[in-house]
Amino acid sequence: MDTMEKYKIQQSIKDVIDILDSAPIRPDMIAEVNLVQLTNRIPIAHLAIERGLKALITEAGGTAQHTHALNRLYRNLRACDKASAEYLAGAFDDAAAFFGLNVNDKGMGYLRSIEDYLNKVGTDDTFETLRYWAIGESGRGQKPWQYIPPSVHRELLCALWCIFFPTRRDVVSERVERKVENVLFHPRMTVRGADDTAKERSIKWYMDWLFNEHETRRCALEDAVQHNLNIKEDDEFISQWLREACSELSESDDPAVQYFIRTLTYLPKGSQRSSPDAIPEVKWLNDRQTRAAIETPAGTPLGFVEKYADGGWGIMPMEEGLVQIVDIARSVRDAKHYLVNRLTRRVSVTVDETTKPMRIVSNRDFILHKLTSGKDVPDSFTYDLAFWDDRHGLSLGDRVLVQLQVERDGGFTYVLEGKIMEVEKQKVSVTGISFLS
Repeated sequence: MDTMEKYKIQQSIKDVIDILDSAPIRPDMIAEVNLVQLTNRIPIAHLAIERGLKALITEAGGTAQHTHALNRLYRNLRACDKASAEYLAGAFDDAAAFFGLNVNDKGMGYLRSIEDYLNKVGTDDTFETLRYWAIGESGRGQKPWQYIPPSVHRELLCALWCIFFPTRRDVVSERVERKVENVLFHPRMTVRGADDTAKERSIKWYMDWLFNEHETRRCALEDAVQHNLNIKEDDEFISQWLREACSELSESDDPAVQYFIRTLTYLPKGSQRSSPDAIPEVKWLNDRQTRAAIETPAGTPLGFVEKYADGGWGIMPMEEGLVQIVDIARSVRDAKHYLVNRLTRRVSVTVDETTKPMRIVSNRDFILHKLTSGKDVPDSFTYDLAFWDDRHGLSLGDRVLVQLQVERDGGFTYVLEGKIMEVEKQKVSVTGISFLS
């Protein structure tokens, strides 16, 4: 293969990588939208991998089969170019580990090796099914989309691209480590500290922390994030440097770097408090139990959670506007209690001088929820409250005092005082006035 032909192969692979990076898949609650995004991208990645494998086979003196089956082409490559095949296998294993794909989880065994992976998602039938689904036809074979992590396809393309350079052989973890190090330790840091004795001491301390206290720069950044980027007490120079580093890395044009930075903000296991009086209901939306609606026992929706390939759970609250991912938790337990903590409030309700604690569903203080002007009392309004369940014990005509304490307002208490005008299971309408205690 002459130099020009190699250059053409390199550029064809790089072009597809750039296409994938310019339009990343954005998860949507509507499953069909996710499928459209996947089937618009994976076939072009498949074809680029196919072209790269066939070029390597030809370069090694083998005969590339006339097929779209990546699994067959990989076996062919291994027979005539063992070194390239082993590099691709190592790049695959590294990508699976980097993106947190647990091969021991149920249904994830096909990620144990590149051969198992391509036998599952790189066959002729898979390619045809994806292409025909994209044009509105069913195609043949099983539905493969639930098994394809686009990030792994992308890393196979990156590895193929590297092979066409004589001395370039890195994998995703090495690439990300290098980019993180380049940002955490950059010449401009020493420039900022020039001619400033205090900053020079900070830089020396920082260098020791970065290179001697951590095995990798990624570990160092993870440590820094866990300490809210305040790794050295009363040292704003270092904290500011780390803030700028995180900002720069989060805007990287490398999706793997963006992914790494995003995982640093995952809510750790056990981070969300739970209350015995607020155990939400989980309504699974698929047989694999990877998507669920979270509700109160009375059926009031709180939001949705969705499991990702790396075990994280995307959290989508039912708030005003579009339903979108606001955080990612390491466990489904934390994901559902996050919704409870975000969208419900503890209140105390007094009726006939008897006060008891209750919980309402609201992502805002109920003092803001004025629905209609009251008819009976001047300057009164009707407030619609949704209690956690229908065991609130309130009745039509009750005079109530509802109190909600908000710590962020310096311990002020919002008070709603009025008369119950309507009761429908967990929903209670109160006409009255509200004020700050």
